[in-house]
Amino acid sequence: MLRTLPGSPGCFICDNNGSNPKALALRLQYDEEARTVRIPCRPDQTWCGYRDVVHGGLVATVLDEAMAWAVKLHSGDWAFTAECRVRYKKAVTPGRDYTATAAIVEDAGRTLTAEACF
Repeated sequence: MLRTLPGSPGCFICDNNGSNPKALALRLQYDEEARTVRIPCRPDQTWCGYRDVVHGGLVATVLDEAMAWAVKLHSGDWAFTAECRVRYKKAVTPGRDYTATAAIVEDAGRTLTAEACF
């Protein structure tokens, strides 16, 4: 069952109330059975660094957002990203539907490890 998450006012990725006029206003979902956060998106040309290639920094930002929400839902608290490593396997292109999916893969007390993919 997918539950829609509220988003955060002012957030570049998930502000849905208009408090950040530059926000991407992406909708977040939580799959309670799979314990994953999902962020469906359809990047357009404004997301591109090169023609027809979505900027890798924006891809990483969406993945980071999905992992941040996975941490919040797992632990009940917000946390800061201490380390983020991204491996790009192929270009993300504008005009196609994608879903960032994130989950907690290790809980070592104060340190949580999350993984995400596009």
